[in-house]
Amino acid sequence: MSESVFVGLCEIVGTSQQVALRRETWDIREMVDRRVTPNDGIIPMMSGSMREGFRLKGSDVDIMFWFNDHRVILDMSQSEYYNTANTTLILSDSSGSPPGFTLLQLLAPSRYREVQSALVRMNGIVYISSSIYRQLTCSTIVPNSSVHGPCGSGNIAGRLEYDTASCFVCDFWPPSASLWIDRCHS
Repeated sequence: MSESVFVGLCEIVGTSQQVALRRETWDIREMVDRRVTPNDGIIPMMSGSMREGFRLKGSDVDIMFWFNDHRVILDMSQSEYYNTANTTLILSDSSGSPPGFTLLQLLAPSRYREVQSALVRMNGIVYISSSIYRQLTCSTIVPNSSVHGPCGSGNIAGRLEYDTASCFVCDFWPPSASLWIDRCHS
């Protein structure tokens, strides 16, 4: 890359140090917010270009949300790491799915209406339907959002576009992503 292109990118995006500082600042802010602000069990996390430290004119804001007492496991042996009295487990079954896709089997009833209402039965097993769940949660965070891909999307005051995604968190790396665990981050 030529030096003039690099200098131009630094003016638009910021230097690598500025980007890293923005990313770290956002990480700290979210950690503090989680300790200080009660969230009724819903965890927010900024994602996308803003999370990565980029401040690009016209960029939207991407935020993920998940229930803190729900966890996705990749096999039943991982259930030993959780207190199932206060954690709802969801089993990921990607055995018959293309890469990047999985079925989410709810292993115990959820206390959340959105999860319970998104259940479908296939071959005698109860799964969470992603399309029903997305429809039910689309406007949960920002009222009157519209479905856009896996997100609820919209525009606030004609100035700020957003995407919100209601997610389920997994504390384990899926085998298909094992090469990413130790990748270089620079």
